[in-house]
Amino acid sequence: MNIPKKMAEGGTLSLPPKKILAIAFLVVVFLIAVIGGGNPQRHRASKEKDAYRVKTTDELLREITRRKSKKGRFGLRSPDQLLRGLMKRQWYKQRSGTVYTKYEIIALSDEADLSSIQIGAEEEIHTIIVLLGEIPTEDRRSAVFAPVFMTDKENIFGTRTDFSLSWVGYKVTMKFKQRKFPWRNTSLQETLVGSFLYASGTNLGFIGGRFQEETRFFTNYVSEILTLKWHLPLGIAPAFSLDSRQYFFVERDVPDDFVMPLNHVNIFPRFDLNLERLRERGLDQLTEGAEIRSWVGYGVRNRWERWGKPDAYQTGEEAKSFVIYSIAATVGFLFCDTHNIVIRGKYKGGVDNDFLTRPRFGGTIDNAKLDVVHGFTVDSFRVNQFGLINARYGFTIVPWLRLTLYFDYAHIFSPTTEDIFGSGYGVRISTIGGLPVWITHGIGKRYQPDEGPYEQVVMLMTAAGW
Repeated sequence: MNIPKKMAEGGTLSLPPKKILAIAFLVVVFLIAVIGGGNPQRHRASKEKDAYRVKTTDELLREITRRKSKKGRFGLRSPDQLLRGLMKRQWYKQRSGTVYTKYEIIALSDEADLSSIQIGAEEEIHTIIVLLGEIPTEDRRSAVFAPVFMTDKENIFGTRTDFSLSWVGYKVTMKFKQRKFPWRNTSLQETLVGSFLYASGTNLGFIGGRFQEETRFFTNYVSEILTLKWHLPLGIAPAFSLDSRQYFFVERDVPDDFVMPLNHVNIFPRFDLNLERLRERGLDQLTEGAEIRSWVGYGVRNRWERWGKPDAYQTGEEAKSFVIYSIAATVGFLFCDTHNIVIRGKYKGGVDNDFLTRPRFGGTIDNAKLDVVHGFTVDSFRVNQFGLINARYGFTIVPWLRLTLYFDYAHIFSPTTEDIFGSGYGVRISTIGGLPVWITHGIGKRYQPDEGPYEQVVMLMTAAGW
C-alpha cells in the first residue's frame, strides 16, 4: 500500500476546496434520504391508510382548531361574526364642528351634484359610495336606480391641484382643479366626461321615465370642459367655460321612417356671473346667506340635420347653433342651530334646442342640487322655457333623525303652457355605524292646461365612505 510521504511523516492530507464541498453535499443528501426520505411508495400507502383510519377525539379537535385558525388568517368568519363585524363597522362619519363650504360653479349644466355628502364627511374620508333610487307608485312609470362612486384627492403631485372622480350609472366624470392659477384670484378647472346613455338619458347617468327616444337609439359622448373662474371681492365670481363635446349615436330599435341624428361635435362657450354669499354646512346642507347665479351659453354644431319621426322632427338644418340661458336666486335662513328654511327661484330657457340640449327638470332627489319637483322622477319634463320655485323647511328631531318638508311649483312657458305643483316630506336617519339613510315621499300634480291625477314617488338613498 502506497502511503503519501507527508502522511508517513505524521503530516495531514489536504484536499482541494471543491472536493471538500462535493463530499459534504453527498453526506447531507445521504442523511436526508435515510432520515426523512424513505420509500415514497411506502409513505403514500401510509397516508392512504391514515385517511381511512378512524381519528381519535383529540385528533379531530386539533384539526378543527387548526382549520379555524387558518380561516381566521384569511378573514373568513362565521355568519354571526360577520354580522357583529358589520354592526361595529364605522360606515360613515359626519364632519364635526361648523365647517362651511361655498357653492362651486358646476362646469356641466344641469348635472347632479352629490358633493355635500362628501364634504359633510370627516377629512379622512375620501371615497364615497351612494346607492339611490326613485320608485313611482304608478305602473305606467318606470323606477330609477343608480350607484354613485365618488373619490377625491387634494394637492396631487405636491401641487395646488385637486382631483375628483365620480361614476354615476353610465357616466364617468374626472375633474382637475388648479387653485390660484394662472393668477392668485383665479382657479382653472378641467373636466373630462364619458357618457353612454339612451337618447334621453338623464343627467344622473341612468334611465328615468319612459320617453320614446330612450329606446330608439343610444347616445354616447365624450366631453372636455375648461373653466376659468375669478374670485372677486364681495363674493362676485365671473367665470368662462368652453365645452367641446363629441356625440356618437347608435341605432337600437329604430322605425323605418325614423331619421337618425348625425354624429357631430358641439362647441359650447359659456359665461357665468355669480354672487356667492351662500354657505352650507354638513350632511344636511344647512344653508344660510344668499346667492345669485346666472349664465348664458352659445352652442355650435359642426353639422346638423333634422331628425326624428316625419310628424315630429327635431330642429332642422337651420339650427346648427343654439342658445341656453339661466338665472337662479337662493336664500337660506338658519336658526335654533338646526332649523333651516331655504327658498330658491329659477328661470331657464333657450333658442333652437333639440331633445338632447333642451332644458329639463323634475325629480324627488333632494340633495343633488337638481331642478326638482317632488312627485315626479328625475328629468320628467324637457321644455323650451320654464320657471321654478323650490322651498324646504327642515329640523333635527333627535341627533339621529331629521325631518324636512318640501314645496315646489313649476310653470312651463314653452312649447305649451303648463302648471305643475309638487310637495313632499323626507327623513334622514343615521343607522348602524353612522350610515345615513334618506327616505322621501313626493306627491305631484299637473294643473294646466288639463288637471291630471296625483303622482307619487318614493326616493331611497344611502351612502358609505372610507
